[in-house]
Amino acid sequence: MRLLLTLSILYVFACPALGQNQYIDSLIGRISDLQVTGADTNYPAGLFPSQRAYLPGRKAAKADDNIFFTGLIAWTLKSIKTDLSAKNQAVVDAMMAKAAANYHRYRNKDGGPVYNFWQTQPSRHFPNSRYFSQRKKYIIPDDLDDTAILYLSADFSDSLKLEVKKLMAENANGQKRRIRNTFRRYKKVPAYSTWFGKNMPVDFDICVQANGMRFVLDNQLELNQFDSATIWLMKDMLVARKHIKRPHYISPHYQNTSIILYHLARLVAAHSQHPLLVDFKPLLIKDLKREMQRTDNGMEKILLQTSLSRLNNSAGAKIELRQEDWDDFYFFVANMTSVFPNPVKGIFANSRKTNFFYRSEAYYLTLLLENEIGRLAQ
Repeated sequence: MRLLLTLSILYVFACPALGQNQYIDSLIGRISDLQVTGADTNYPAGLFPSQRAYLPGRKAAKADDNIFFTGLIAWTLKSIKTDLSAKNQAVVDAMMAKAAANYHRYRNKDGGPVYNFWQTQPSRHFPNSRYFSQRKKYIIPDDLDDTAILYLSADFSDSLKLEVKKLMAENANGQKRRIRNTFRRYKKVPAYSTWFGKNMPVDFDICVQANGMRFVLDNQLELNQFDSATIWLMKDMLVARKHIKRPHYISPHYQNTSIILYHLARLVAAHSQHPLLVDFKPLLIKDLKREMQRTDNGMEKILLQTSLSRLNNSAGAKIELRQEDWDDFYFFVANMTSVFPNPVKGIFANSRKTNFFYRSEAYYLTLLLENEIGRLAQ
């Protein structure tokens, strides 16, 4: 109730015609206030707090100092910065600089160009877990998702970008090993995998692949067979409505139709004229409108509305959030069985017993900010 009251009061003073309003100022202020500034046993200064929840259990969510949400916040703020007032741009610049100062903590432990979800030197996997954090077998390899997000959120050298691109190709399906847990139609498709680890099985996640392709296309890196295969895979899944029928299976780390559509729209909107992506837009708009009618969760509606705005489609009226919309929304999932072969992955794809669910208040406020900027641009 407190969330709803705060947001409602702030919006009363909004002046959309000016392109900048008190609601936006207040959202940016709240995001900035959540960025860690001093001594905190759970988070280094500059990170934005996030929590990991095991939903079947009764224990409280645990603080989790991953770089994922901090990187997403920095990337999102960077993407909307030019639409902000000079004062807000200065606040955003300060937040982004503080966030990027932590990236080195998550870089490949041997100095490679890729990044991990958790700190690597030493490893802080599953922070605040008495069981998982004490066992080396639960250390995860570096991944494409965090790597792409961080590279899209800050400035990196061209040489490092080329190194990342090379590693993406080397770890694509069929290069070191073949995927064991996707639909038969896709088992030989040389699309990008989530993981960079030497011994990690190939793992397809359509959201991770969308972020990987944003990294490739934004940086105008030379396309190869793995890029075209990845885009083909995403389009085929979209046409076959896999994102609606089996979201947990094609996106084991996000697991939600609205979130999948948000990722795809973010990619397509940035490169809508690319010949490999030009056919995506009408398919996405149709499904985005359908999901707007279907879902009851206000945070999902925020993502869908933002996506429609990106694709130059009428966004509609401001979405009123309920407290339960905020409380019941988890953006990311740590899936313990995502790399298991079929049929294990399929059986446990959406089981709460094998998943950890992640949230971040600062990121959710950033999604509201992004949504408001998109609505004002209509």
